[in-house]
Amino acid sequence: MSLRSILILFRLQVLIIFASSGCTSLQKKIYISHPDSLRKQVNMVCSNIDTSNFIVRDLRVWLNQKNGKEIELKHYNSLLPDGYYFCTRQQRESSILE
Repeated sequence: MSLRSILILFRLQVLIIFASSGCTSLQKKIYISHPDSLRKQVNMVCSNIDTSNFIVRDLRVWLNQKNGKEIELKHYNSLLPDGYYFCTRQQRESSILE
């Protein structure tokens, strides 16, 4: 077997090791289907913010900036459960929010 064949096999093995270890370390994401009664609350939050999504943690609403940072809306409390929410069908004008 030539040196070139050995190098190709070695590279293939290394690639397989990286690919398999990367796939096993992924965290499973759990989708929670909330009842339709929460839709009114989500729509109320969406109508008051200029972004396509928001996060609720400990009854506080957080917005993602384009630079990766988060902004807490300190003046706004929500009764929504903790989670990530999307605002669909909304025209956004903000230059700093996602």
